[in-house]
Amino acid sequence: MKHKLRKSSSIILSSLLAVAMVGCSSSNNSAATTPKTDASDPAWKEAQTTPFGAYPETVTYSVGQVATSYSALAGTPYEKDTATDNVWTRYFKDKLNIQNTTSFESNDGTDYSQKVSMAIVSGEIPDLMVVPDYATLQQLYENDLIADLTDAYENTASDRIKEIYDSYGGRVLDSAKFDGKLMAIPTTEISHGPGILWLRKDWMDKLGLAEPKSMADVENIITQFVEKDPGGNGAGKTLGLVVDNENVAGVSGGQFSFNNIFSLYGAYPKQWIDDGSGKAVYGSVRPEMKPALTKLSEMYKNNLIDRQFAVRTGDDRKALLTSGKSGSFMDNWWGSWTVADTLKLNPEAEWVSYVAPQSEDGSLTMFTGNPSSSYLVVRKGFEHPELAAKLVSVQYDYQRYQEKDAKALKQFEDYKSMNVGGSPLAINIDYYDAFYRNVDIMKEALETGDTSKLTSNEDLTAYNSYKKFLDSKKNGETPDSNAWAGYTSSITTASLVKSSNIKEVNPLFFGSTSSMTLKWPTLTKMELEMYLKIITGEQTPDAFDKFVDSWNKTGGEIITKEVNEAIANK
Repeated sequence: MKHKLRKSSSIILSSLLAVAMVGCSSSNNSAATTPKTDASDPAWKEAQTTPFGAYPETVTYSVGQVATSYSALAGTPYEKDTATDNVWTRYFKDKLNIQNTTSFESNDGTDYSQKVSMAIVSGEIPDLMVVPDYATLQQLYENDLIADLTDAYENTASDRIKEIYDSYGGRVLDSAKFDGKLMAIPTTEISHGPGILWLRKDWMDKLGLAEPKSMADVENIITQFVEKDPGGNGAGKTLGLVVDNENVAGVSGGQFSFNNIFSLYGAYPKQWIDDGSGKAVYGSVRPEMKPALTKLSEMYKNNLIDRQFAVRTGDDRKALLTSGKSGSFMDNWWGSWTVADTLKLNPEAEWVSYVAPQSEDGSLTMFTGNPSSSYLVVRKGFEHPELAAKLVSVQYDYQRYQEKDAKALKQFEDYKSMNVGGSPLAINIDYYDAFYRNVDIMKEALETGDTSKLTSNEDLTAYNSYKKFLDSKKNGETPDSNAWAGYTSSITTASLVKSSNIKEVNPLFFGSTSSMTLKWPTLTKMELEMYLKIITGEQTPDAFDKFVDSWNKTGGEIITKEVNEAIANK
């Protein structure tokens, strides 16, 4: 679901960037191969002011890349492909007349973050580079190492790319602006949607239970599962909700978390939320947390939560569900993939998704995730800063929505089928509501067989997969578990979310501060211990008050001040 550079710890570069500035001021990564622009040449002007116009001479650009494993291509027509010669780079060469060279290449995550830091400190910044967090972007801007992309974006990004960014209501582009200037093209993180309750519908039918809406409904269903054992596990052997013991709540799109239950009480743990006056406060220390924790402790005491959740591993949690030991968990719209293996063990099992528990008005409130945690920057001094906007326009607009050449599309599909990336930009840019945006159009296509309204090439590929799933059901065949998971997440659950009354709370801050670097690990550990001890009954809910006091004294109060200063300075 998330194809982007994973957010790492903030990189502290202030003491080293003075060295970097000396190196970068003389850096000339692409001068030897980048042709000089002739401003009077209409071909050059068109290339620099349109999203899809090709350069009249080949423009070479250096880039820091996430490594791709090309070994998967062995024995195929692509087996000789490399980071600079593959399906994506050849496509960019054909469309824009550009060619990448690799400044550095590394694995995603921490390894990539370290390479970015090393490139900055050494003064050898690539012409284009994705930086993995806001702190690094800010340091690059403050030390005048990256190009202003305001005009490049306005003049060269495609209309669809601009529409995509507009779907976030300004939150994404604003995150990359300093002093009114757009200093990077942000990646996007689509909405994870609300938390979803997944239940064994075949068990509900056996017990005559209606679909849940309220918290009382949810508790009743799980009580019936545990006490009446519709799965035939034996008395006392059917477990309650399966829960993650490290992320009890507070992660957008969190698997096995209690976000929905906390939100019923107006609590948003781990999020920097508006206190009502425009000031940011840490949701985990707000008074709304206490009644939510009280409810969870009651549920645990009544066996509605897996009694051993505090010691379960990720594999344990999945096995409890796929083997039929538990019939309930909270996940997200893609939760069907979590339990897809159930169909292999028990083809009669039926997992169904619900937007629950709901408030009295039938709504469910969710907090939104960080809409952009990484940024595409251009080295200051690179002659073609517009190339960043052109690249994202070709990759995330033209190739995805407008390309009709069957041969080109097959090559991309071949790469995808072998789980091979290859693009110099291993990021994602998509609509905020991407997971349910076109679900009604897709359902219509599946009903009529008319695919003319599908908007992207990816939609057409998905259509073929979903049709095979529906055909297998129609013919009385056992569906492939992955086909079931794909259809259930992207059609059934996406439709459910789109038609539900979902309210959103937008956190105010996703970054880091100076005190967080030293104090946050301790505070995070304190918070997790508080959840586990109160929920399992080792401590009463009144222990929450002591936690709040300790949290503030151990650095929370200072960090809260720094967060609000950072918001004000932005």
